[in-house]
Amino acid sequence: MLQTLYAYLRGIHPLSEEVTEALGRAFEILEAPRRQVLLQDGETCQHIYLVIAGVMRMYYVKETEEVTSLFIEETSFFTAQSFYSRKPGYEFIETMVPTTLARIHYQQLQGLYRLYPELNFVARVITENYLVKSQERQYLLRKHSSEERYAYFTSYYPGLLQRVPLKYIASYLGLTLETISRIRNKIRG
Repeated sequence: MLQTLYAYLRGIHPLSEEVTEALGRAFEILEAPRRQVLLQDGETCQHIYLVIAGVMRMYYVKETEEVTSLFIEETSFFTAQSFYSRKPGYEFIETMVPTTLARIHYQQLQGLYRLYPELNFVARVITENYLVKSQERQYLLRKHSSEERYAYFTSYYPGLLQRVPLKYIASYLGLTLETISRIRNKIRG
């Protein structure tokens, strides 16, 4: 199962056999059922995850409403803000479907960074990609119409339309369920 991890990382930067073996010892595989919460509001995230199979959702609660901030599909790394700050956060992380994950603990990752400088390069590229996606979403929510947001989502995340309940997609796009249903009906014709 860690072949997915190795292939992803090697796509960023070549890895020596020594680094590959160290990663194999440090990462663990986690099988999680649908709707399993891996992180709750008020906790500090202890791991970085790679989705091997499945879909994850990050969200926070505003008043009594869940606001989806991120979907994570196969071959994507993710963690919560609290992983970096080392302080309790406000995010929830849950599986949307049965999901297989590879994860590494914060302390183990820090040790690998010290031992293997090439992993720092890999981590920087992953972090840059994460930042770009975050900024794209912020721009999308601020500058685009409801129809444009939905079109963006269907272009960039077409597989999620069948895997994720519509109410979570609406929340991610900053739309009501009624608005997203109206847009879909308009497209169908």
